[in-house]
Amino acid sequence: MTEPFLFGKALWATILLGAFLPIVGRHLILGRAVLLGLAIPQIAMTGIAFVFLGASLHWPWAESLHDESSKALVGSMLFGLPGLFLIATPWNHRIRMSETWLAVVYLGSVSISNLILSTDAVGETYLDDLFHGKLLFIGDAELRWLGIALVFGFLVLLGFRRRFLLALTDPDYATVAGIAVAGWTMLATLVCGTVIGATVATAGPLVTFGFLVLPVLTAATFAKSLSGNLWTSVLAGLAIALAGFHLSYRYDLPLGDSVVATGCGILLILRLISSFRTYR
Repeated sequence: MTEPFLFGKALWATILLGAFLPIVGRHLILGRAVLLGLAIPQIAMTGIAFVFLGASLHWPWAESLHDESSKALVGSMLFGLPGLFLIATPWNHRIRMSETWLAVVYLGSVSISNLILSTDAVGETYLDDLFHGKLLFIGDAELRWLGIALVFGFLVLLGFRRRFLLALTDPDYATVAGIAVAGWTMLATLVCGTVIGATVATAGPLVTFGFLVLPVLTAATFAKSLSGNLWTSVLAGLAIALAGFHLSYRYDLPLGDSVVATGCGILLILRLISSFRTYR
């Protein structure tokens, strides 16, 4: 009778990610900066590895973070937010950083993380679990902080969505319309960075990038307007979250990998159906 509730926190965490994270990914995709959603989570993972290294080397500030979840959250924010500002600011000013350089940033972050963890067995084990989506054993504090970050980011991005989208997609027109493009893009960067940092610290980079991109691409298959894309993305995120959780629970599979694989499968099936209808 109580077995299904053993993973109740994991279920709620997955639902929160599916419902609220796609709006962040939507802003990245509409701003033609989708690879930021891949690079920034990995930079955040490098920050987590750095904090674990500091604890193993007995750095006072790192040792003061007693539990692993605190180390993960501090490390994710410590590298994730500055990394996003350094990469996204030139992008927002239309000094276009090529996708090649974003790939270099991603590869550099992966290699640096692995080098840092090569001397820290505890950090290596924790980050290996985190990469696969460490949701099944999420604690009360982690779930609470994840919910606060996701709801806060969703409400801010939803409330000012027209200004954000105009500043990100058409800065020239936004400037003519009297919108402070620099201020709004920096605010969007801060909000997205905070949400991504909190999500990576809790769910890992794979799940974070999956929920940033897959629901929005799924919604784009059928949605014909920006408003339709927004709410369809939320529904798609929830569908992916629930279907992936069911698959993981039913067949005893890793939750993070199950959710992302389910999202990829749903997207592929819908795109095939859409293509069949188009050429019929």
